Amino acid sequence: MANTTLSRRLSFTSTQKKVLLALASVVGLRMLGLFLVLPVFTLYGLQFTSSRFLVGFAFGAYGLTMAILQIPLGRLSDRIGRRKVLVLGMTLFALGSFLCALPHLFPHSGQIWVLIFGRLVQGGGAIVSVAFATVADYIEPERRSTAMAVLGIPIGAAFALGVVGGPILAGIFGTAFLFWLTGFLGFSTDFLLLRYLKDEPPQTTAPAPMSEVFTHPPLLAYAAGGFLMNFFMATFFFYFPLIVTGQHHLKMTQYYLLLLPMMVISAITMFGFSQGADHGWARPLAALAYLLFIPSSLLLFEPARAGFDPSRLTTVLIAGTLFYIGFTGLEPILPSLVSKASPGSAYGTALGLYNTLQFLGSFVGGAVAGALAHYAPDHTMHTLMVAGLAGFLLMLVTRSPRA
Repeated sequence: MANTTLSRRLSFTSTQKKVLLALASVVGLRMLGLFLVLPVFTLYGLQFTSSRFLVGFAFGAYGLTMAILQIPLGRLSDRIGRRKVLVLGMTLFALGSFLCALPHLFPHSGQIWVLIFGRLVQGGGAIVSVAFATVADYIEPERRSTAMAVLGIPIGAAFALGVVGGPILAGIFGTAFLFWLTGFLGFSTDFLLLRYLKDEPPQTTAPAPMSEVFTHPPLLAYAAGGFLMNFFMATFFFYFPLIVTGQHHLKMTQYYLLLLPMMVISAITMFGFSQGADHGWARPLAALAYLLFIPSSLLLFEPARAGFDPSRLTTVLIAGTLFYIGFTGLEPILPSLVSKASPGSAYGTALGLYNTLQFLGSFVGGAVAGALAHYAPDHTMHTLMVAGLAGFLLMLVTRSPRA
């Protein structure tokens, strides 16, 4: 009986499988483009300016426009259909990627601003909420965490290929090559969308009022959780190349020695998180994920306080593994909680709110990391610890929505 129940929980219809395949391919290729440059972006930006704040601003700038456009594009997808909005967003993402490869063609005084502008255009591809809303259109609530985990497979693969392969390719061809590759990957997703995702007619019922979404306490809490999750992510990857290259003298082509074991472990734990969430443990598991960010911050910035030798890369490996476990655990859980809590006629709007704050966290995290880089590392450590504790408490006090 238990095996039959599990089989029903994990099985999808033929239509659902096609939709998940199309969305997984699109989201995976798009995220591959972002992850390729993630570990090396800080060093790339420092080629164009000596200001770490401007580099941090450029690092998170894509998150600013993504935050601004998530709700409008999610709302638009509720009205005109998902596929049209997905194609529009991916085209903007590709064009912005090409711009990020071109700063060296401009006078030095303006190069960092070209990079920032390119990142802002990249953020115009704010299709994450639309993609998750498409999942909610087709998948029953009790199986959405599993469906989000299915989308997490190519995201996890993109994460692995990007953060491992990106530094290697950058070391051989230069970082600008990664942005050219990212742009072409973005355009390839348009083909996949037009080929494999049906152009569904717009829904006949009007979307739920915006006020119904913005005054819903659980939605606001989960959206704030998304902000904290990406705040930590942006800060971690801003400092990662500064720590492993600046302090430990590791070459970009050697980053995989640290990143690969982190991702292998987190790939296993991600499905444990998603399966536990499908069995009703979403909020406790999310609280645990935020709690892991606290020791990760300590080991990354002040390992001596925990009794570790700061000169050894082991501390970076442990800190990164804790970060990856928490981050990949939250990735499928939070959107699933949002979709379950949102009004049925406003999945796109509700997920737009979530992703607005999520990517705002990317922008704020990058900017704050760049600003704090001019001060002692304990400033950054304490900031991240507070963010982890806030997420932990937020998940404990928020009540799950009734089915």
